[in-house]
Amino acid sequence: MRIDRRFVLGAALVALGIIASACGSGGDNDAASPSSGETATIASTLTLGGPPECPTRAFCALGLEDTYGVVFGSFKPLDVGGPLTVAALDSGAIDVGLLFSTSSVINANGWVVLEDDKHLQQADNIAPVVREDVVNDEITGLLNGISAALTSDNITGLNKQVEIDKQDAADVAGAFLDEQGLLPDGGDGAGTTITVGVSGAFAENQIVAEMYAQVLEAAGYTVERQLDLASREISDKALQQGDIDIKPEYLGSELLFLDPSAQASGDPAAEAASLAPLLKEKDGAVLLDYSQANDTNSFVVTAATAETYGLVTVSDLAKPAS
Repeated sequence: MRIDRRFVLGAALVALGIIASACGSGGDNDAASPSSGETATIASTLTLGGPPECPTRAFCALGLEDTYGVVFGSFKPLDVGGPLTVAALDSGAIDVGLLFSTSSVINANGWVVLEDDKHLQQADNIAPVVREDVVNDEITGLLNGISAALTSDNITGLNKQVEIDKQDAADVAGAFLDEQGLLPDGGDGAGTTITVGVSGAFAENQIVAEMYAQVLEAAGYTVERQLDLASREISDKALQQGDIDIKPEYLGSELLFLDPSAQASGDPAAEAASLAPLLKEKDGAVLLDYSQANDTNSFVVTAATAETYGLVTVSDLAKPAS
């Protein structure tokens, strides 16, 4: 999907306007300050920005306090890894932002992802999901080959090519497959039609789905694409009904979608073991190999903030303020 520059500019302007309004209206939620005699932490001198539900979510403010002993001085309710958070971090309205780990804006701005050294966040490694009625050894081998090649670093670079450099997702996917030697010289797919979908219409999903589609086409399959599906609710139903046959998924997010009471964690192997039977039971689908590419929630700071406070890990935020 090509992103319209006018849309990006408009979103940024709206974001800046909303942030300015919030800064002038007392919209911050103040966190508890250190009691008398307690040592102030680095986090207690900083402002966190993220989704409005952050203060009540285990992966955000609650988890930071329970897992890391980190309480920020204040919190700004913004959006879910979107333009409000990006603009606030860029402008200095916040010091730490909750973004998705493979967001291309992180690399583009030279920002720093703080290592989740105590594994607060769930693993959201990318993996192919294929309907049982369709999967075979050839499809399994082709898609698992893509998973083996994907990493958090290279998918972030691919996202940048689409989101910032405005290249076409299909072209970016094809170039990666060619570079990695993943396009087969032929195969047994003649006469079989496969439909590839996505769990949401955003660049990363579409790039990976294009990779799946193009290796299958190279193996002789006829491939149809539904790369504008807006949500997991739509794509899972489409999978169940056979309207799509294959889609890239994210381990932790799909696990919690299918079973909100499931125990998602930072361990992708454990999540995959829990997710596989759920996919079979509820969607009639098979989970193939997951990749090293992990697009999860991450706490991000600017390079200047990282240098000023010596921040490398999330644990560093709990160090005493100087």
